[in-house]
Amino acid sequence: MPNTTDEGKIHFISPQLLKKLDYQTPISKFYASATYMSRRTEPESLDFSLGDAHEMPPPGFVEALQRWSVPQNSSWYGYKGNIPESRVTVSASLQDKRGISILPEDIFMTNGTIVGLAICLQILAGEGDEVIILTPPWLGYRRMVHFTGAVPVGVPVDTNTFDMNLEAIAEAITERTRAIIVNSPHNPTGKIFSASTLERLATILAEASKLYGKAIYMISDETFSRVVFDNQSCPSPTQFYPFSFLVYGYSKTLMAPGQRIGYIALPSTMPKREEIRRVIAMLQGSAFGWCFPSVLMQYALTDLEKININIEHLQKKRDWMDSSLRGMGYQLHTPD
Repeated sequence: MPNTTDEGKIHFISPQLLKKLDYQTPISKFYASATYMSRRTEPESLDFSLGDAHEMPPPGFVEALQRWSVPQNSSWYGYKGNIPESRVTVSASLQDKRGISILPEDIFMTNGTIVGLAICLQILAGEGDEVIILTPPWLGYRRMVHFTGAVPVGVPVDTNTFDMNLEAIAEAITERTRAIIVNSPHNPTGKIFSASTLERLATILAEASKLYGKAIYMISDETFSRVVFDNQSCPSPTQFYPFSFLVYGYSKTLMAPGQRIGYIALPSTMPKREEIRRVIAMLQGSAFGWCFPSVLMQYALTDLEKININIEHLQKKRDWMDSSLRGMGYQLHTPD
């Protein structure tokens, strides 16, 4: 009989995996050491650390799921990949809501934004590569990049405006750079990057791609693109640069982050998209397991797309938080 007290000698776990799991990001250090973690469940605590909504889903959400949960044939709940109707719905929505023209066959349904980002990074990055992220970043970027074997290269945003520091981005690009992740509206600052800023970024990436003889890709995380205040516009970075992936998830607008659905979209300007389509499709159904959304969420998407988030209500909450923090003595930018 094996000696079960010999720790580490019973189960073999890949050393490469253990090394990646042991990788410490600033947010993982915070979760491990902050006293907040032991107090977050106390009744008087308000937990703003993650993306859980603090209220019920918008009207129409539950009704849509109920309507489409009734099976219409024997294969209704069978294995489904990118259901054609959901791709058509996304294509029409992008055109209607964002003015972006993307073909249905260039849309790949995912189990939320995180899976979409993981697939893009898996396609683009590997051992020894570099991926630029804007700091402070969304909490998962560093670890996701690290899991590909690549190195996350942080470039701080301008501390006065929270805008991209384009000069610093240009200096950070090397022959090992494979991609940059752009998040607009930016999480956590709430900054919307303007069309002029995105145009200049596109020029930098195009020039660097030419210099190093290979495309440097942009992964555009547009999770918050429909949560925009003060009637501002929110241009998609993919409209300015051809080698781009648009990644989106519905959890913020539906206020139901546990009901996962999102997509990867390839802009029509991306050259030779056929190869990218083939690789994404393979990763959706094999390397990461089954990365498609539930069939129910895909069936219901036509109805879910008709749900309009109450921006006025959210803006009032933002303004309350803004004024409260200022009243406590904090200096801050009002998030876009």
